[in-house]
Amino acid sequence: MKQLKTWDNYDRSPNSVENSLIMSDLSEEMAKWVEEGDEIDARRLMDTIERYFHEGDLPLTSIIYTDFLVTIMEAKRETRELIKTMMGSETKKNYFKLFNFYRESDS
Repeated sequence: MKQLKTWDNYDRSPNSVENSLIMSDLSEEMAKWVEEGDEIDARRLMDTIERYFHEGDLPLTSIIYTDFLVTIMEAKRETRELIKTMMGSETKKNYFKLFNFYRESDS
């Protein structure tokens, strides 16, 4: 996680308001890994996301829900379907709740 290029683009101080942008960028970066065949790192990130749904506080899980998961919905269909197979139970449950507000991309 510490090696991700995404971290270099944002102010990560406690007072930063860029947290949701970071989560969207992380999701986009993970989608690129999947497209390039790097499923191992994508699975590691999805395992971390699952752990945060179990152990994280409300602000953290809210950002994951509204930004990270929504960005997955916008990924290419083949990529998105593979990412969905990597989701743990809590991640998957929250992903499918999003269908009340969003729809997956047709691409």
